[in-house]
Amino acid sequence: MALDLFDVEKALLLARRLRQYVSWFKVGSQLFLCGGPKVVEEIRSLGAQVFLDLKFHDIPATVERAVRACVQMEVGFLTVHALGGGRMLRAASEAAAGSKTRILAVTVLTSLEEADLSEVGLSGSLSERVCALAALAGDCGIRGIVCSARELSSLRKSDIRPEVVVTPGIRLTQRKGDDQRRTVSPREAFALGATHIVIGRPVLEAEDPVNLVRNLLQEGSGLA
Repeated sequence: MALDLFDVEKALLLARRLRQYVSWFKVGSQLFLCGGPKVVEEIRSLGAQVFLDLKFHDIPATVERAVRACVQMEVGFLTVHALGGGRMLRAASEAAAGSKTRILAVTVLTSLEEADLSEVGLSGSLSERVCALAALAGDCGIRGIVCSARELSSLRKSDIRPEVVVTPGIRLTQRKGDDQRRTVSPREAFALGATHIVIGRPVLEAEDPVNLVRNLLQEGSGLA
């Protein structure tokens, strides 16, 4: 469950309300910049796991130090951009080795389409880019990735099988004007091979978020 909110107290209140049903809460840059490490501490005090989604993308030494700082908070998942390259990915992997923190390599953001990749000089299809970046991450010791569920079949065909596959861009219905382009439903994501899904806006915007999450779980969906 993605706590993509500016209001720290509101985010923590929602986490407390949902804790009975949700074991993972995602803290992104929006909430982390507002509440800092204290937010992570408060969520962990509920007995929940924290997915710290800060998407580090910097020189290897800087990312290594940043990962070490996050490891001290004992977060369960931490994201880095696979586009940071092999040396950066290895630095991140080594910084988290032996800890409770698992590094996830972000492949291609779910807001991007092939025209966006071409705009920044990346050739090939979306699925080719996702497969190449996932393979690179695995070669660098990172066993988890973040990608759209729409690319999961291409990963299987390429025999790329990360231990953890987190899929954001989960939507219950299509939303007009949504900045997420490559979206799927929870059921589709798991059928395609996701191990974890991230749901944010559908829950945050629900009149009764607890009831929505309860109904999702009754349908057989696991939330992250």
